[in-house]
Amino acid sequence: MKVSQDLSILFHLRYDNQSPDGKATICVRVTVTGFPRDGFSLGYKVDPSKFNKKAGAVVGKSAEAIEINNQIQHVKNELLRHYNLLKKRGATVTPTMIKNAHLGVNQEKQTLLQVADFHNGKFKEKVDKEKRRDSTYKKWLTTKDKIIAFLSHVFKMKDIPLERIEFAFAEDFFDYLTLTEGIQDNTAMKYLKNTKQLLKLAVQRKWLQCNPLQDYVCSYINPERDILTMDELCTLYYKELPIPRLQEAKDSYLFMTVTGYAYKDAFMLGPDHIAKFFDGEDWIVKNREKTWCRENVPLLPMAKEIIQKYKNHPHCVANNVLLPIRSNQRFNGYLKEIADICGIQKNLTTHTARHTFATTVTLANGVPIETVSAMLGHKSIRTTQIYAKIVASKVSGDMKALKNRFNLSLPDSMLSKAVA
Repeated sequence: MKVSQDLSILFHLRYDNQSPDGKATICVRVTVTGFPRDGFSLGYKVDPSKFNKKAGAVVGKSAEAIEINNQIQHVKNELLRHYNLLKKRGATVTPTMIKNAHLGVNQEKQTLLQVADFHNGKFKEKVDKEKRRDSTYKKWLTTKDKIIAFLSHVFKMKDIPLERIEFAFAEDFFDYLTLTEGIQDNTAMKYLKNTKQLLKLAVQRKWLQCNPLQDYVCSYINPERDILTMDELCTLYYKELPIPRLQEAKDSYLFMTVTGYAYKDAFMLGPDHIAKFFDGEDWIVKNREKTWCRENVPLLPMAKEIIQKYKNHPHCVANNVLLPIRSNQRFNGYLKEIADICGIQKNLTTHTARHTFATTVTLANGVPIETVSAMLGHKSIRTTQIYAKIVASKVSGDMKALKNRFNLSLPDSMLSKAVA
């Protein structure tokens, strides 16, 4: 019976070893297009007159017939399952491989890279259906490349069986990434986190009994983030730059500081993203490119002013975009020039604009963190809380400076009560 395009499973009788009472052995034959067929005995004998060759089942409703037919169906399902698993691994699938997988004979152990290929293959299918981002898929491919390099450098192996992975694997991998490849700790931890995810998948698929890295904590160190003060924003806003490319970059950067959009999102903004929302105000309504979360932002007057300024700019008209932003590398290069011209002693990047929106523009002015999180397109409010810490440190510094200036002495009458 053909169960897929290439796979056929047939249940038949073998007559050359009939029992004295005339019963024949039930066997299963597995055929895959392009390969020699193979098979094995089911371990049951039956009267040939009670076996339906076309259906591959025992006729009747006796207890024996029900038991044998249930076993036939179970074996059929298991053979199909093993066939699909072998196909997903990307291996050439032969009838003998399917038989051995079902019988547990010479069954190959799954390896870490096989799990990575399985995961990445499924992820690519989701990317093709636009259910996942291609940029995330590329990070998973990079994770696999890092694992390959680590195995080759440390273990002198091309791959490693899942059962050989121990807890120390994580520490060794982290040391390799940070000490040998010179990767930053936070980036290295992301590769470790992905590796843990692969092993979790292996457990879920029953390829591994337990995750050896389950208790490994992928720590994350919050980096120092440059943010602009209100005075620095004012300096940028009022500074007229004689070179058009720098003026355009400055205005685009200011737009990011009052909307919170990352480079790619700002780069792709078009007139169609602006809409009158439920409150009658102008909003930018879109999904964030990185997470595909909603990132709807009401337009502040400065943002509207910048959009209007470049409405008829040749680059914006030709590309149907709101801002005259060039490549990310060139844009960040222009920002360094702008910082020097304006006397700002900070590293201006597209990231600092987003951080400035989250802190100086919103949180520091009383906008609730839940609202900021929604406008930034964060999946979790915990991601936004890193900015709240920045604001808290600013408040602390301001209050310490205030204590040095604000030093009222208590009246004698209150002082005596306080001492008592």
